[in-house]
Amino acid sequence: MNTSVKSILATAACAAALFIPSYVAIANYVMAQNAPVDSGSVSVLEISDINGKVFTLSADDPAAKADISRFIELNDAAIEQTSLPEPLVGNDYFEFKYYSYDRVSVYRYYFTDNPNEAYYVDSAGKAYRITEADAAQFLSTTYARCLYDTTEFPVMTISSEKVAPVSADWAYQAYGGDFIMLDDLETASPTEKIYPMKGAFALSFDVEPDFLTVEITDGGTVVYNDLYANIANAALEGKNIDVTVNAKWYQSEERACYGEAVYKFKAKILLPAVFYMGETSVEPGEFVAITAKNVDDPSAVTFASEPDIGYTPKFFSDGSYVRALIPISWDFAGSGVDSIKLTFSYGEVTQEMILDLEPKTFGTSTMDISPAIVYQSRSETTLKAFADATDPLLGETSSVPLWEGAFLEGLDAEKLAKGKSAFLKRGFGRTINISATGESYRNDGVDYVALSGEPVLAVNNGNVVYAGYLEYSGYTVIIDHGLGLKSWYYNMSSSNVTVGQAVSKGDTIGSVGSTGFTPTAGLHVKLTVFDVPVCPYSLWENGVVMSE
Repeated sequence: MNTSVKSILATAACAAALFIPSYVAIANYVMAQNAPVDSGSVSVLEISDINGKVFTLSADDPAAKADISRFIELNDAAIEQTSLPEPLVGNDYFEFKYYSYDRVSVYRYYFTDNPNEAYYVDSAGKAYRITEADAAQFLSTTYARCLYDTTEFPVMTISSEKVAPVSADWAYQAYGGDFIMLDDLETASPTEKIYPMKGAFALSFDVEPDFLTVEITDGGTVVYNDLYANIANAALEGKNIDVTVNAKWYQSEERACYGEAVYKFKAKILLPAVFYMGETSVEPGEFVAITAKNVDDPSAVTFASEPDIGYTPKFFSDGSYVRALIPISWDFAGSGVDSIKLTFSYGEVTQEMILDLEPKTFGTSTMDISPAIVYQSRSETTLKAFADATDPLLGETSSVPLWEGAFLEGLDAEKLAKGKSAFLKRGFGRTINISATGESYRNDGVDYVALSGEPVLAVNNGNVVYAGYLEYSGYTVIIDHGLGLKSWYYNMSSSNVTVGQAVSKGDTIGSVGSTGFTPTAGLHVKLTVFDVPVCPYSLWENGVVMSE
């Protein structure tokens, strides 16, 4: 072998010798990362339970170090498996992060409330079955509290607002029968915040206490100190009071937990809400006005009806009152229902009222109209364009009633009374058959025949929310009268109002015409409460009847 070749081989041998320690170091590092953890090297153990709660154990703390050692002993005693049991694959697990030197080993532990079904998967992906004794020991620690449904401390609320206790204790029964005290209960110092109680002194718990007492002071004077069950006898309305509540939950066969709490807070007892109906009976297709007092948050009023009327009223503040209009659909005509129970709730008050339904029938009419007009003005396209233009307006309204007294019909009253130059041809709610097409629909307003050019009058005070031309309704005006009540005017030859304009009852808003879907010169007038058509007849005489 010549000198040159020997030199090259020597150089290669030296290079290999230099790299061998690096490869060995890398291999050793990989092996170390996957090696089982041992108690002597773990400085920190971080446990994340299946709900995401994190416990951090430091080896500097003797009690935490003892727990770390027990977990490593649990690992060592476990029996290696070929794989994790299929039912556990994809299940929630406890994540343990063992910090030792410069590595973090992540283990997944699968615990249930049954110690015979406990496994873990180490950082190398190997599965192990945990012994029953070790699993049972874990289930008796605070780290396993998420596996029990008795560890949540009861929640007290006032008017749907959570109130934290100033002191509390709670223990739950773990596997094996031992009780574990929680050490992280949420408590708070008394504050100057005043909790409003609507209508009565009322506390709410998601887990009812077995023993509950209340002490109430007013200006330093004790005005009540007794069981909560007797507090209805205390006269507290309108007072600002200081309250101390003592609550206790006893351990029993039904409740594997126990505890107690003390709450201290300030409260004000508001006068109870009272609801009134403007009328006690209506016909299907009409509406009733509801007035309430002692309601400071109209949006918090809840409503139910029996049978269900398919409508949820919206209440508005009106000075010292709140008000709402409740329409009763024309579909109740002929239904056999002769009364509806209306139930209103606010705070601690629930009030029921009976609204009687008077008998009502709606007739049928035939409309003779040119097929050309039908196809031009009442097609799927024109009806959709009408809805697109007007639907966004249905939910917008003045929060106070703008109307005054009786409503007009929309045309000159004297001419309507004589019935010559103007008269009502088709009434509210009638089924109208279109002779040209065989289609039928319900008349959502009243149809008048009138001379072209006759003035169209605002039926009451309000604000114009729409004025324009639509193929289906022709020249159209919509006026908002407040609380969701609107009047609609179709088929005019022209309109002389603009959106945003305030109008008074009897103002001229346009002229009678024959635009849109109509066989003759005339006027279609309808009223709605939000999106529900309502009959105007009683309004012509009595207006909207409201209680004060």
